[in-house]
Amino acid sequence: MLIGKNLGSYRVLAKTQIGESGAVYKALHTAKRQTYALKLLQGTLAPENPLQRQLLEKLRIAQALDHIHIAKTFPVEIAEDLTIVPLEFIYGQNLSEKVAEGASTVDFTLRVALQTADALRTAHEQNAIHGRLTSNNVLLCADGNIKLVDFGLDGLPEEMLFSEPDNGSALAALSVPSRPPLSRFAYQAPEQVQGEPASTRSDLFSLGVILYELLAGEFLFEGDDRQELVRQIQARDLPKINEVRPGISSSWVKILRALLDKKPANRYPSAQALVEDLRKINYGGKLERLSFQTTQPALSRRSFFRRFLGEEEE
Repeated sequence: MLIGKNLGSYRVLAKTQIGESGAVYKALHTAKRQTYALKLLQGTLAPENPLQRQLLEKLRIAQALDHIHIAKTFPVEIAEDLTIVPLEFIYGQNLSEKVAEGASTVDFTLRVALQTADALRTAHEQNAIHGRLTSNNVLLCADGNIKLVDFGLDGLPEEMLFSEPDNGSALAALSVPSRPPLSRFAYQAPEQVQGEPASTRSDLFSLGVILYELLAGEFLFEGDDRQELVRQIQARDLPKINEVRPGISSSWVKILRALLDKKPANRYPSAQALVEDLRKINYGGKLERLSFQTTQPALSRRSFFRRFLGEEEE
């Protein structure tokens, strides 16, 4: 049992759950007298191992991220044959708890959307893909702002996560996600569940799921069986948000439809494009079309007949 023990530079205070990637320990840095969240990995990450080298690079990129809505990642440490990933400790409520409470206001959802999209914009510009964005790793802080956690941990094998027996008394009720089942997979884009690597557009799909859930007050993809979850993500036709939440604006319908399109090419091409549209509706504007969509050029008579006959353009 680690609770109450010193581990490297830290004294472990409690076991908690922040984000999706296994247990997290609340700890005090004995020299700095500051509270951190510690993610613990089995053994020492070896640069000569391709998978572990890739993880070290992702963590290095995560450490460089500097954004008010991204929880800070600090340099890893080694202690007692464990790799310690220190993280900013966040006092807050994860958004899965907000969804479970019922439908959120449009203003609250817009604030979450703007802050999360801007955080993703900064991360993507620095080649940091989140890859496992869920309602459990977007935290609502006491000041009403949000923080994204778990950057740099995409692709982390479960067997690398440190675990110890839980006697039920060590788990601090700080941020304990309980829904949806299999939440680690319930926010993945269709191409991700097919085994393709995460991308900027898959991150935006994941954000679209979170925003849909906040407005609807219910989880979008649920199931205790991963195959059923994959089937839903790949094949289920989602109802328009205005059918689930009557009275919602057509702008929200357009935004969510673009975020949740099953084809990556039809989604927002960047978080920056999403931020532009969100800012427009935040200032009271109405989206006639999305920022990344161009008007269709008029067809010449020759081009019209070529398309009508199914002929290729020269």
